[in-house]
Amino acid sequence: MKIVLFYFSGTGNTEIVAKTWKEESEKQNIEFDLVKIEEDNFDFSRLKEYDKIGFAYPIHAFNAPENVWRYALKFPKLDETKKVFLVMVSGEYMTINHSSGEKLLRILKKRTIFLESDYHYIMPYNLVFRHTELRAFEMYDTMKKLVPIDVKKYLVEGVPNFTKKHHLVGWFIFLLRIEQWFSGANGKSFKIDTKKCIKCMKCVNNCPTKNIEFVDGKFKFNNRCLCCTRCSFNCPVDAFNIGLLNGWRVNKPYMFKKPDFEEVDKHPLYCKNSYKRYYKEAAEKIQNSEKI
Repeated sequence: MKIVLFYFSGTGNTEIVAKTWKEESEKQNIEFDLVKIEEDNFDFSRLKEYDKIGFAYPIHAFNAPENVWRYALKFPKLDETKKVFLVMVSGEYMTINHSSGEKLLRILKKRTIFLESDYHYIMPYNLVFRHTELRAFEMYDTMKKLVPIDVKKYLVEGVPNFTKKHHLVGWFIFLLRIEQWFSGANGKSFKIDTKKCIKCMKCVNNCPTKNIEFVDGKFKFNNRCLCCTRCSFNCPVDAFNIGLLNGWRVNKPYMFKKPDFEEVDKHPLYCKNSYKRYYKEAAEKIQNSEKI
C-alpha cells in the first residue's frame, strides 16, 4: 500500500500529528509520503500512484484553512476514483469541528476523490490562551496513543472511522468562513516592537504565505495572512502585536513533556465537557485495542 498525506501546519501541532501517522504507517510496512502544502512542489500526475490520499490541517474557525482548500483546487480530475482521509487538529473537541472539511471535500469530489475516513486529534492552543504544560502533554500523549490504533484499524484492517457530525452546522460553518477574509485584513495591522525585535527574520522566512517582508529596514505586512500565528507564536522575544486578536496571542512552543513543576490552570472550566468526552472516548479506544 502507498499513501500520500498533504498537510499544512501553522505552529507545528499538525506536523507532529502528520509525522506520527507516517511513523506508525511505516511500522506497518506501508509506504507513506508526507507533502507539505506550503512548499507547493508536488507533481500531481503522481496521484495515480497512491492507494489513498490524506489531508491534515489545523482547524481555523471551524473550517480548513484557506490555503488547504485552495491547494486542492490544483488537483486534476482523476481517471479513477480515489479515497481520501482527513486528519483534523484543533484545541477543543467540539462536534462542529468535525465538519471543517466540507468545502475541501466538495472540491475533491469534483476530482473523483471521495471521503473514506476522518480523524480529530486535540492539541494545545496557539491562539486564544495558553494551555498549561501538563494539559499540553496530556493532549500530545493521548494523540501518540491514538494514532497507532487508527493507522492499524484503517490502513491495515481496512476499517474506516467517521467523526460524529451535526446535520445543521453547514450554514454556520459557511458564515464563519468570514474568518478567512478577516485574517487577511487583520494581518495588515500586525506590528512589531522594534525595541524588542532582534532581527532574527524567523517571521519573514517562515511565514507560509510570505505575508511578512522586511523592506528598507522596516517590516511590512500584506493581506495574505492565514492567522496561523506561526510568526507571533515562535517569536523568540515576543515582539509581536497581532492586531485585533492581540489579547488572544500565545507565545513560545510547548515542551510536550510531563512538567516537573506546578502551574495554575487559569481556564479549568473552558470546554470542560468536550475535553471530558474526548479523553473518555480516547481511553475506551485505547482500552479496547489493548484487549485484542
